[in-house]
Amino acid sequence: MSPEEFVLTRESLLTREKKEMRRELVARRDALPKDERKRHSRIAGEHALSLIRKIRTGREGSFTIALFLSFGSEMDTRPVISGLFEEHSPDLALLLPSLRQSKEIVLRPWRKDDPLTPGPFGILEPETRNAVSPEEVDLFVLPGVGFDRAGHRLGYGRGYYDRLLARAGLRGIRAGLAFSEQVVSRIPAGPGDVPVHYLVTEKGWFACG
Repeated sequence: MSPEEFVLTRESLLTREKKEMRRELVARRDALPKDERKRHSRIAGEHALSLIRKIRTGREGSFTIALFLSFGSEMDTRPVISGLFEEHSPDLALLLPSLRQSKEIVLRPWRKDDPLTPGPFGILEPETRNAVSPEEVDLFVLPGVGFDRAGHRLGYGRGYYDRLLARAGLRGIRAGLAFSEQVVSRIPAGPGDVPVHYLVTEKGWFACG
């Protein structure tokens, strides 16, 4: 087997392993009762706000967070967003992902009560055309199908976030947000997968690595 064939075989095995794990973890998340998802989302939101306060300790001036609007059975991010505006409104810049006018994630500013519009996958995103460079983000709060304690993240297989986070010049801290049922002992990861620094669930937050 040539080196090129070996690399291709390894990549195809990794892709298959991720696909199988993704199917299993999505089914596990979908199986969570709605009232449990709601309750755990609220608790995890409190933990996320605690982590944000910790990260902001000693920092002065504005703080830019790239968050996401939850979709389907994902952890509900509305408790985090509401808490952010209540606690940090004067000096907080909140960004949400948009795919409406690009094949890559564009981060658009959003404030409470600004209009939202459905994106390509039916996920709501800011109606504005304004965009903010990822290099300006202090904290990325990221969705995922699964995570492990080393910080490896399993997404939906399209690579949007990995390409965003692989950009040169990013200084933002990365935190995953998920239910504890989505945390497993090992997430298969390749060279293009970007790990998170922290993970937040309804059980609390912890540093990865």
